[in-house]
Amino acid sequence: MNGTMLSREAREPFLRMLRRHTFVTVGCTDPVAVGLAAAAAYRLTGGNVRRIVVEMDRNIYKDAISVGIPGTMEIGLPLAVALAILRGDPDEGLRLLRGVTADDVVRAKECVQAWPMEFRAAGEEPPIYVRALVETDRGVGEAVIRGGHDRIVETVTNGVCTVLAQETAEDDGDPDLLDVVSGCSMEDLLLAVESFDMEELDFLAEGVDMNLAAAKAGERGGCGTSSSPVGLGLGAQYAFLARESFLRDDLVNRVKRKVAAAADARMAGCDVPIFGCYGSGNHGITLFLTVGLAARHYQASWEATNRALALSLLIVGVIKSRTGILTPHCGCAVAAGTGAAGGIAWLQGGRAREIENAVHLMMGNLTGMLCDGAKYGCALKMATSAGAAVESAAMAALGGAFLPERNGIVGRNFQHSMDNLRKITDVGMRDVDRSVLEILLDGEPSEGTR
Repeated sequence: MNGTMLSREAREPFLRMLRRHTFVTVGCTDPVAVGLAAAAAYRLTGGNVRRIVVEMDRNIYKDAISVGIPGTMEIGLPLAVALAILRGDPDEGLRLLRGVTADDVVRAKECVQAWPMEFRAAGEEPPIYVRALVETDRGVGEAVIRGGHDRIVETVTNGVCTVLAQETAEDDGDPDLLDVVSGCSMEDLLLAVESFDMEELDFLAEGVDMNLAAAKAGERGGCGTSSSPVGLGLGAQYAFLARESFLRDDLVNRVKRKVAAAADARMAGCDVPIFGCYGSGNHGITLFLTVGLAARHYQASWEATNRALALSLLIVGVIKSRTGILTPHCGCAVAAGTGAAGGIAWLQGGRAREIENAVHLMMGNLTGMLCDGAKYGCALKMATSAGAAVESAAMAALGGAFLPERNGIVGRNFQHSMDNLRKITDVGMRDVDRSVLEILLDGEPSEGTR
């Protein structure tokens, strides 16, 4: 470790950011957030539902259309909204759909047929934004989520508004906390990570065990009464290829198998909790399983594992300070996988230069990977990202590999590369979400969707 250490006061903002951007969720965060807004709006009046209108930013919309709803093994925003209103407790936040039963699904499907529902994109609203209006025979309730999937900032009951959280013009994923790391060099991040007391990071280890349990659910298949593969079944495919000796059962393929299996379970709608980060359960799967499995492979201590996880998360924080929480590119590759590469490089003895090189190898490899919505196929991208993270870390920390400056979007240093990433995200990929949403809604109206 470095001889210089940050004081408790100096490292506290970093710790607050780590806690702010890690969470537990059941189900994909985007349809769950839509359900949360609807449930919060309905609770304001209660009664018999007459009409539901939900508008959301394009990124939330594209991620909510084709992904499994927890406990149902089915997809569809109307089903998520109906379930949330029927049996979801808004006070549970992103866990409001845990414990869904078969009877709940039957009742929710009846409501989907009976309740007029409209879903539409919300113009130029930045991520993360959902506004749900629920009209009943007792009145009209509205709830607004902004800046975080579970962050209800405003409710309106029969025209009377209550502000629940202070909004700012730049409110996007709690920027005051992302600003903690926005200008940090890799040396700054290392100093923070190596200054933490061991017990301050204990909460991170839960993420590895929780997401491993999700991987086991995906490997078992079914997540219910059936034993057939769930989601894309990619975790099972990797296991099959290893048994057939087509793939080696090494760290890279083991990480890809576990990450894919957890993604299979989550994207299919299995009722399994996920330890997520930066607004995404899939980010959490990619980061915590990749770093956690690498740490076990290298027989790292509990303390070293937690510090590697913390470093990975802080690197992702710097990335998100440039791109925002939701992005047109695949955050599991550009953010979570890249952060994981940095954490693993540190586990292998890398210092700031080697960790930065691992980050640059990931940027030069996977930055162009598109986010085309949450769906079964996310398992493919997550597995690719996880495998590339292990390889990039080893090449940088053990083999001395690096990309020279001004090599594509890789800049002079970590911060310069982050600025280049911002330009790609904000300017180069500005219309990607609009195009993806048009593709996903092909054949369906953007309003009045049932």
